[in-house]
Amino acid sequence: MNISVDYKFVTSKPTLYIGECWRSAEGCNWRIRAAFIQKSQMWEIRKFVGPHTCTSTRMTEDHRKLDSKTICTCIMPMVKDMPTIKVSVLIAEMQVRFQYRVSYRKAWIAKQMAMEQLYGDFDASYNELQGWIAAMREYVPGTVIELQTRPYYGPDDQLQSGKKKFHRMFWTFDPCVRAFPHCKPFVQVDGTWLYGKYTQILLIAIAQDGNRNVLPIAFAIVDKENMESWKFFFTNLRRYVISNDNICIISDRGKGLIAAIRRSGMPWRSVYCIRHIAANF
Repeated sequence: MNISVDYKFVTSKPTLYIGECWRSAEGCNWRIRAAFIQKSQMWEIRKFVGPHTCTSTRMTEDHRKLDSKTICTCIMPMVKDMPTIKVSVLIAEMQVRFQYRVSYRKAWIAKQMAMEQLYGDFDASYNELQGWIAAMREYVPGTVIELQTRPYYGPDDQLQSGKKKFHRMFWTFDPCVRAFPHCKPFVQVDGTWLYGKYTQILLIAIAQDGNRNVLPIAFAIVDKENMESWKFFFTNLRRYVISNDNICIISDRGKGLIAAIRRSGMPWRSVYCIRHIAANF
């Protein structure tokens, strides 16, 4: 990378390795041949032709050897210190360190690899959900969690009795429940897409105290922002957090949300969110 050259594999076997310049078709004769010696149990370079004759043609953009695995190793400390670091910042860091501007896709994949090594992959995270729930209930007394799962069917469409699939989950914390009676009698609700392998939706309810401080009071992860999901959210919100009848719900008044309030029979009033109206106009 320092001298702006690259090589490719011609042969890569357990006992033989041959590499040549990736510009060999343009006349560069750089070549290396190594063999594994059984007697010494070591690799030995049997032939080397060099140096490169193509160094004058500099690589102004990406370098193939600067792959996602290499980038992942370099950016691991940065991702650990700031998991929300932007990919554009990582690209700039690689350019400063290696004088090459890697592609956005390569840097994005490298960050995903770093996140998986630091925090586990998506499947492993879902498998640890039951442990997280148990820990929250043990160490944060009063935590309320409602988890719904679905039966799991294998590739052969056979029901797997020992496995379940995540469907949706509602949770709230005891300090939020105890603080809500001291807040104004209105609740703002909205949903946002989650970014990652599983693009589900995070629903959240927000209250506000007399000093206009924002207080999150309930959360849920659902598969879709429809009537069933909102009904699941409002039912648990009513059961565990809001016992008042005279509550004003501020939202974008989506069809699924309005239908959920009406069908649940809750004596709550629904009004438009001014921000959504302004954004739509």
